[in-house]
Amino acid sequence: MAKIDRRKLILEEAARLFSAKRFDEVLMDDIAHQAGVGKGTIYTYFADKEELYFAVVFEGIRRLNEQLQRKANRQQNPEDELRRMVHAIVSFFSQNRFFFRLMSHEDGKSEGGRGENRKRWREERRIQLAAIETVLQNGTEEGVFSVEHPKVETAVLRDMVRSVMIHAKGMSVEAMVDTVMRIFLQGVRKKP
Repeated sequence: MAKIDRRKLILEEAARLFSAKRFDEVLMDDIAHQAGVGKGTIYTYFADKEELYFAVVFEGIRRLNEQLQRKANRQQNPEDELRRMVHAIVSFFSQNRFFFRLMSHEDGKSEGGRGENRKRWREERRIQLAAIETVLQNGTEEGVFSVEHPKVETAVLRDMVRSVMIHAKGMSVEAMVDTVMRIFLQGVRKKP
């Protein structure tokens, strides 16, 4: 097995185990067994379990951020662009539920966290929020949106997506996106 394939396999199996159990319940022996490698092979790629854990988290958020930044750079109607970004987030987390659980867990710890991994976590989240904020600001400049507090309204949208992912069991990706977009853009007030 090629070196890159082993690392990828270790990351995939670690993601499955970290999403199913608490950090302290996951053993490096279990990850090695699931990946079909020796425990020493894991330490070839990762210094310890925390480094492996964050590698899993960062790999997922990196892929999502790449999608969002591509979405943020498109020249199109701001509402359509925002919908595509929300769709990318919801779709990614629907297909990768373990990343959603890992990221939700890590978000709760990141604000007060220390160390390089926590700093990198905050930076990766900042990239994601900046992509969304760019779309909101572009839409405001074009007269499509009325955004008064870009950072706050970006955080509200992100948290709406998180809430729909937690509470919308059984809803399709399209239905979740429609719900977020309707409430974010129009509110819940009945139309006259």
